[in-house]
Amino acid sequence: MRTRTWTSWLACMATALMLGACGGGGGGSGSSAGAPADTGGGAGGGGSGGGTTTTPVAKSYTVVMSQTSGQVSVGNSISLTASVVDDLGNDVTGSTSFVWSSTNGGVANVANGTVPGSVVVTGVGTGTASINVLATVTGANGATTTLPLTSATITVVAAGVRTYSLAMPYPVLSMTNGQVLPVTASLIDSDGADRSAAGIGWTWRSSTVAVTVTGAANVGTLTGVNTSDNAAQSVVSVQVTTPDGSTLTGAFLVSVFKSSVQTYRLVLSQYGQQINALNVLNGYPQKYDSQVVRNDGGDATPDFTGLWSITTTSPSLAALHNGTTHVTTVTTSRPNGSLPLQSVLSQVAGSLTLAAKPRASLLVTETPKWALVYDGPDPLVVPGGGIPVAAHVMERGFDNGIMNCNGTWAWSVVSGPVTLVPALTDNSRTIVPTGSGPFMLKATCTAGTDTPVSLMIPGTAQ
Repeated sequence: MRTRTWTSWLACMATALMLGACGGGGGGSGSSAGAPADTGGGAGGGGSGGGTTTTPVAKSYTVVMSQTSGQVSVGNSISLTASVVDDLGNDVTGSTSFVWSSTNGGVANVANGTVPGSVVVTGVGTGTASINVLATVTGANGATTTLPLTSATITVVAAGVRTYSLAMPYPVLSMTNGQVLPVTASLIDSDGADRSAAGIGWTWRSSTVAVTVTGAANVGTLTGVNTSDNAAQSVVSVQVTTPDGSTLTGAFLVSVFKSSVQTYRLVLSQYGQQINALNVLNGYPQKYDSQVVRNDGGDATPDFTGLWSITTTSPSLAALHNGTTHVTTVTTSRPNGSLPLQSVLSQVAGSLTLAAKPRASLLVTETPKWALVYDGPDPLVVPGGGIPVAAHVMERGFDNGIMNCNGTWAWSVVSGPVTLVPALTDNSRTIVPTGSGPFMLKATCTAGTDTPVSLMIPGTAQ
């Protein structure tokens, strides 16, 4: 469904950036430029010209919601998030209070989430409801600013009907002039399956000239455009038609600074690939890596030695971050056999020396309908003679062995000095070393009638 035309929506977003008068916007995640502006000399307030340096005061704020149109089924829930950024490019979500409401409690109920700026929306009856948020920012001087009401249109369908959500890696983002950055949006169904390839008419838009964006399906390539001393901002939006014909829209705000300013983003990844969604089963923890990346592509993680925080909107989801390795382990206490539950996980990187606090988020599905798991040794060490390895199909956490994937199994060596030899069953292979060192395997199959699932298995060959 479409809540408004693209033209009017983007025009409203642009107005919000200038006047704070529309329910759009959002903010730049983590920039050292949010500190003192250059008022008399060198960049960043260096004062080389003999002028004075003052600490600028925010004059306006913008708020953006992660999804402005979405779906949920009766008895199920989804999480929405709102972020607030000031006109200097500072993410001030943490100093903002949010009041959420539903225009039709007989269709959708709301409850505050534990992630700052989040709400849990539960389907009550079929129909459409507007989910509204009223954001009030508390400034550095204690003054409060209440922003215009912002809304998302949520359609509630019958219980058991498949629904879809958009997963985005950044709630807010900072860039510099000339920086080019690809951003991937994923279409995740209510069972936890990635349906991005089935999305129709992926369309990317930018509300101002501060960001140019070109889209290739679910990947938007952003280019920052700003040579002034002040932050320039734009709402970047992505819209897609789901396989059932509904229209979903997601958005985030990008702050763009001049090229001499250092900006940062938090990247969450598994096996070297950035992720924006994660599935987790009871008894099978998931791990992901966290890295702070500077606008020049350099690894800035060592500069972020302050407090890293993780919050989730699900009471059954837990995440433990290792401050030394920056590996996060995600677990769920949701019982096997339960219906899938989707929530938002938000992570913030802290620094003792930088004002930047970049954020990233994951759409997490607990007890997905289908998954592949590996039950072998961890770590997996393969001796010279080789050993067998097997994957199992899990349906809502229960082991189906090789059921529901017969005839569609595929195995491959992603990297490393090993080869795979067919074994007795489709869900197993024998790993034979061709040298020594780390390796990575991938197993895939189609579970049920149409759900692609995959599994990565790391190991070391002796």
